[in-house]
Amino acid sequence: MTVSGGTHAEFIGEPGRRLFVLLRTPGGVNGECTLVVPPFAEEMNKCRRLVTEYAQHECRQGRGVLCVDLAGTGDSEGEFSAARVDRWLGDLACAAAWSASRGWRVTGALGIRLGAILAASLVVAHKFELSRVLLWQPVTSGARMIDQFLRLRVMAARMESGANETVGALRASLQARETVQVAGYALSGALVSDIDALDLVAALALPFPPIRWFDIVADTNAHVAPGTQRILDSLRAKGLRIEHTQVAGEPFWMATEFVKNPTLVAAS
Repeated sequence: MTVSGGTHAEFIGEPGRRLFVLLRTPGGVNGECTLVVPPFAEEMNKCRRLVTEYAQHECRQGRGVLCVDLAGTGDSEGEFSAARVDRWLGDLACAAAWSASRGWRVTGALGIRLGAILAASLVVAHKFELSRVLLWQPVTSGARMIDQFLRLRVMAARMESGANETVGALRASLQARETVQVAGYALSGALVSDIDALDLVAALALPFPPIRWFDIVADTNAHVAPGTQRILDSLRAKGLRIEHTQVAGEPFWMATEFVKNPTLVAAS
């Protein structure tokens, strides 16, 4: 269905496994577009406004933008507790094929937070031929991100009931194949195992398109964080072409209100 003008929204795929896809275009019947690979859990909702502003900017430049809610998230069908990384990569490939069938070929990707590793994995595993890959505040270690996510549960339990949960105890429950509720999301041990195995340095391999990596910082004159610099050096040593930019702004992925960052949008 067409929502309005150059905005097209549809559910694609088999009943019970349908994906919600949203394609914004500058008009016309064909062209190139950028696939947005979303971040994890609630971070996806926190950055929707920023993605919309990015899409509007891209359309003014004559490019389309394709967004997809991965299985078990957003408006797509399925349960979050049943989500797996391989399925998400398949979802992204399916959405790109749908966009191409409408005349809008995916030639770029924007990976946000965990979406950065998913975008890298998609390009390598599915042999996507892209002209550019943009990364916004990329997660470099899936395991570290999961630990940070579990800390939300730990802190909430302490504030609400004084319970003394730990990340280690929650991980033990997940390893026992129990489902753990975190910030309204039913997290499964299988998905955690998948994400634990994700690593940006390992995921990126030649041949790979040029990368533009954006980090949000309080002070753009500050030195690049040592950990980030080590990763950039490691990737460049592998032969990857990476342009790193620090942009001033609030951390949109953890803000309590929707964040705008016109500098990030324009620079991307």
